[in-house]
Amino acid sequence: MGNLDLRQQWKYSWQDLAKEVVPTGLCTGCSGCIISCPHQVLNLNRHVWKPELAQDAWVNADERRCSYGERGCTVCARVCPRFRLWEADADEAKWSRHRTAEEVLGVYRAIVLVQAKDSEIADAGQDGGLGTALLLYALENDYIDAALVSFFDEEMRTRPGIARTRDELLACAGSRYTYSANVLGIDDANEVGAQRLGLVSVGCQTSIPPVAYGRGARKLAKRFALVVGLLCSKTFTDDIYEDLLEAKYGIARHLVTKINIKGRLQVWHEDAGTGAPKYVEIPLKECNEYTRPGCMHCPDFSAQHADISLGGIGKGADTTLAIVRSELGEEILAKMEQDGLVTVTDATEDDPDAIALILKMARRQRKRWPVEIGSIPVTPEETST
Repeated sequence: MGNLDLRQQWKYSWQDLAKEVVPTGLCTGCSGCIISCPHQVLNLNRHVWKPELAQDAWVNADERRCSYGERGCTVCARVCPRFRLWEADADEAKWSRHRTAEEVLGVYRAIVLVQAKDSEIADAGQDGGLGTALLLYALENDYIDAALVSFFDEEMRTRPGIARTRDELLACAGSRYTYSANVLGIDDANEVGAQRLGLVSVGCQTSIPPVAYGRGARKLAKRFALVVGLLCSKTFTDDIYEDLLEAKYGIARHLVTKINIKGRLQVWHEDAGTGAPKYVEIPLKECNEYTRPGCMHCPDFSAQHADISLGGIGKGADTTLAIVRSELGEEILAKMEQDGLVTVTDATEDDPDAIALILKMARRQRKRWPVEIGSIPVTPEETST
């Protein structure tokens, strides 16, 4: 099971994360270590998107040494989806085998194109509305008690939270392309007694449950009853609003109404003077300098450890491309289609160009993981320039 044999004592703790993950560029700010900490001494610094150890837990004034870790607490390192052979551990826990180098998109059962039939959901959601429709179906059919999601304020600043109703799901629908550690919504879930959780997020966060399960932190892992992944090549720092959208294009962040990426950054906004709806396209190369550092070494474009992974890739602007991975993901989508809530077609037949594109993007992203660390299987094609 990757780097872990549960018959042996797990010996890694915060000091190992503080040496190998947090300062090296591997940390994504996913916050798995934070939500798992039984002593609540880890917090997320949202300016740099990295965990920090509370000062009262330092040993000899050293923020890299945790007093609880030195007394045997190992939970944070067990849960980290970027520590050591995390991918192998997650694969074994989720799929009972390791993915092969040829499985560029990870393990999956089918790739389909889906559109939500509910017009309100389709209009509010991103590219077909499947993410919102999935979570609503899971809530209404007793799969989950709450969904860990990302809300946003009138200036598009994100915050993690929970959704338990249709209105709450509609309020958080859509993508912002700045980061949100949605798993931090687990505190809100605990306050209302929600045990079975649905998580929708990018790849790094969707790997938390299987990594935790495979390394023995199973109480936390079992809370995640449904995991919906988002295809993701990068997210941006919050500076992109002031330094690019406003400074160069004159779009104040409070006027932005929607953002998408389709080969370029698409921005819908209100006119500052008249309030009329406007639209602008920005070349992605202008956005590159705002890439979050935590994304630069992420090899997981396709959210490979989700039950179902979603993305707005394909010829239809109102259609979601879905990579169906687990039996649970397959079951829920089939029931939604049977109930007339979605239309589903085979992506390999209806949009082969979309399949080619996600394969290309996934291969490219696999190269980001530092070769010297190992653990990420790649094909010769992936390692070539």
